[in-house]
Amino acid sequence: MRNKLFKGLLLAILAGVWVSCTDAEDVNPDDQQQTSNDLNFPFTLQGDESSYSMEIDGVEVKNRAEILNTLNVGKSISVNLWGPNNDFNFSTIYWIPNGKGTYEAGHNLGAGNGTNGNDLFMTAFVKKNNVKHFAYSAHEYGFLESEKIPGSNCTVKIITFEGKQTTYTFMNGTYNLFIGTVEGQFAGTFKTKDGREVKVTKGQFRIVQKLPPGAVIKD
Repeated sequence: MRNKLFKGLLLAILAGVWVSCTDAEDVNPDDQQQTSNDLNFPFTLQGDESSYSMEIDGVEVKNRAEILNTLNVGKSISVNLWGPNNDFNFSTIYWIPNGKGTYEAGHNLGAGNGTNGNDLFMTAFVKKNNVKHFAYSAHEYGFLESEKIPGSNCTVKIITFEGKQTTYTFMNGTYNLFIGTVEGQFAGTFKTKDGREVKVTKGQFRIVQKLPPGAVIKD
């Protein structure tokens, strides 16, 4: 009788431990974000020229791509995409976490520089007819509730992340820039604050930044 009682208690304890572990896994999955967009399309960019391409409502746009130098280079990169007529302010994806992975606009990177003590959230915008359309928020840092754009989204997949922020001297100047190669894909639904919408599909970028000849890396 005692043996049966002991076995019953042991099974109950083990079951409780198993349920607790299962619950913990449900609460803290490996990938905590549901992606909003399908990025299952071929990556075709190559070579040493930094560039991007994407379709906005089915119309292809392509030009130069670059990594912006920001206050948050320790935890993120911001990818800037030049538009037609070399429009520097055509499209930007802000605060993509450093390293390979798939991230959704609104991803919380924690406390950020320039946010006055607020958290930093991944955001993005793209222009159509010279009007900015946003993913997640119209606020660059993403923490203002009043600037959030319901129904907007942008998924970014970093497939190559090789390099780091590097300080170097060149021609009597000192510079601090990302040196390396970053490749990624993106797509999303971008909206204005009054509800106008564009669909971005087949987005891809390849950014190659090398030290200029004769540059010297500082320790």
